[in-house]
Amino acid sequence: MVTTLGRKAGTSGPPAERLLAAAEHLFGERSYRRTSVADICAAAGIATGSFYAHFASKADIFVCVIRRINDDLRAAMAAALQASAADNQRARERAAFRAYFDLMSQRPWSHRIVREAEFLAPAEFLAYYERLVRGYARGARVAQLAGEIDPRYDPEVIAYIYTGIGHFIGMRWAEWTAGSRVPDDVFDEVMDVLARGLAPTGQPEVIQPVVSPTVVSPTVVSPTAVSQPADG
Repeated sequence: MVTTLGRKAGTSGPPAERLLAAAEHLFGERSYRRTSVADICAAAGIATGSFYAHFASKADIFVCVIRRINDDLRAAMAAALQASAADNQRARERAAFRAYFDLMSQRPWSHRIVREAEFLAPAEFLAYYERLVRGYARGARVAQLAGEIDPRYDPEVIAYIYTGIGHFIGMRWAEWTAGSRVPDDVFDEVMDVLARGLAPTGQPEVIQPVVSPTVVSPTVVSPTAVSQPADG
């Protein structure tokens, strides 16, 4: 089992970390409602009674799991930006999105947990996306001031565009394909759309109409309609 820090969950490590790792995996695999505190403790190798020394309730650990996923995503993107030495917005987008998608591939159940939070912990659900958006918006504004992206657009709008792309592209190729990595060609197309937008390329494409072949009906000639030779 992969923990929130990428280590193997088992009988070693801090109890709170093991419980968080087990809870994240079980909530994603079974859902919140179908996971009990006893299930989490069994998966973590910890006595059920010890759970409450670290978390107040199942609802409490659920909130902690959501926050940990968010923290790990933002930390992974920040580390990727630092490691890449990206010096322009296009390079920063590539580094951050690749890190985001790769972490989602390692933990494809994350999207299911966040979606369930909309109904079980709505305030935490909103906070999850607001934390992501704040960071994206700051980066977009810096890029606008540097002349790297169009300054006409509201940085918050740009940030939610980033968020939507990350969520749905990641969900399509990470969750729906059993942890597969977002393919390089898909990733390149996403980056190309961000770089160029969806502006028209010039002349509209001319689509030739499909013309059905003309069906010529056979001529039926009535015997009485046959022309007679003209009188001499």
